[in-house]
Amino acid sequence: MNTFDFSEGFYRINDIFLTIAFMILARVENINQVGEVSPGEWGKLLGIDRIPHPKTLREKADILSHGTNENNLDGWITERSAAWMEETDNIIGRFYLDGHVRTYFGKTTKLPRRYVSRQHLCLRGMTDYWVNDQYGTPFFCITTPFAKGLIEILQKEIIPKLLKEVPNQPSMEELQQNPGTYIFLIIFDREGYSMKLFKYLWNEYRIACQTYNKYPKENWNEDDFIDVKVIHPFGNIEKTKIADKKIYNKANDFYYREVRQLTESGHQVSVVTMDFINKSEHIYSFMTARTSQENFFKYARHDYNIDTLSSYEKIEVDETEIVINPKYRQLEKDLNSLRSRLARRTLKRRQLTLKENPAESELRKYEEKEGLLTKEILEFESVIKEKKEKRKQTDKYITVKELPEEFKFVKFHGGRKKFIDIIKMIAYRAEIAMANIILPNLSRHDKDTAKAVIKSIFKTPANIIPDYNLKLLTVEIHYSPSFKKDKIIQSLIDFLNDAKFNFPGTNLRLFYTFVSK
Repeated sequence: MNTFDFSEGFYRINDIFLTIAFMILARVENINQVGEVSPGEWGKLLGIDRIPHPKTLREKADILSHGTNENNLDGWITERSAAWMEETDNIIGRFYLDGHVRTYFGKTTKLPRRYVSRQHLCLRGMTDYWVNDQYGTPFFCITTPFAKGLIEILQKEIIPKLLKEVPNQPSMEELQQNPGTYIFLIIFDREGYSMKLFKYLWNEYRIACQTYNKYPKENWNEDDFIDVKVIHPFGNIEKTKIADKKIYNKANDFYYREVRQLTESGHQVSVVTMDFINKSEHIYSFMTARTSQENFFKYARHDYNIDTLSSYEKIEVDETEIVINPKYRQLEKDLNSLRSRLARRTLKRRQLTLKENPAESELRKYEEKEGLLTKEILEFESVIKEKKEKRKQTDKYITVKELPEEFKFVKFHGGRKKFIDIIKMIAYRAEIAMANIILPNLSRHDKDTAKAVIKSIFKTPANIIPDYNLKLLTVEIHYSPSFKKDKIIQSLIDFLNDAKFNFPGTNLRLFYTFVSK
């Protein structure tokens, strides 16, 4: 913690970090709700009289994420993510990238709109771009209030960060000796599909990309598919049919690899990649592992409240930042609406029918309907042509300075959010590590309850007994209602006791046991 400039008073820097960590693990949603817990009981966890008041905790969090500490915090986060990458057992790194929108419904500022897939709406908010491993465990997160899109954020922010932090990168000599070798593989959804991006990252950095094929061509011959056994990252085995081809992209003049899975219904799932090293079944399993990141978002939203704003402090936006022109966006919206209405009128006119030998009244009625629809169609076509011409004359992107006054906005200072988010990542990784410890002791039917068992431990009452002579801090955990669950918890206790951890900031070794032992 020497990284930060922090004048310690009654509360030490460790007290601030641990209070927020305990808050997160105990599922206290935000700093305001810390005031609802017992300050004295929680203070005993830290070895002090009481935990900080919510107001004090907010002030200390701001001190650790503002001013000179803003750079110190970024450096500390970089150290953490680099250390986590070092611990991964992948010879060649695989990183999963996905965006998560945090919607904002406040009236004090107008953030740019972006599409929120889980709500199927275009809403105001900020986008967090998370980089995780194949198990859904996060490495780092980049937040932006601008609706730049995954491709731009990947090129401008994520790639430079990964190139700087990923350890054990192959040298240029190794890359030249092995033409198919790459520095690392980045896997994302269809939002990042771009053959230009694939070629650029491969030629410029030897970085491989992988995603679903956004524009698959005609189906491949079913004879091309072979039966394979796919072992997924979590150990489950799937038997399926897979085909693999090397494809030449004429438009961008380069080769890429396409792997397709043939489902039982006959549908072909197409994956494109620049990974020419791994087997086709591995490529398929890498892609299906993307669901672990979706599961992380769902769990983190529910249990770790990653959608919280944390702070309402506002700062001015750089006026040179490029944003989408609101006039251009409105024209796009108008055109989509007009095309939809035109399509409905065209279909309605096509569906008009006239029976054989119609009566004069029926013929007149038919002609009136057809004439009215034709008139509306011509009017829509005329307006669409006019709107298209207007769109051509309108810049798609403008600077923040050029925004009309009613669309100008400020952004939130993300320091406190960034500070709390990195502690959430540490807490989440610790929780997953503990869940993995007890996993072998769970039956096949109970494997998915590992997180629930760990979560229940954090809410279980316990006694804390320090012994300064023996340099021991005994934690007595109360029994749960289930003997089966206690047996699982005992396996975790044995592991932690064998590890001989000291309580942070002290020389007291932690020793865990049940109350009656």
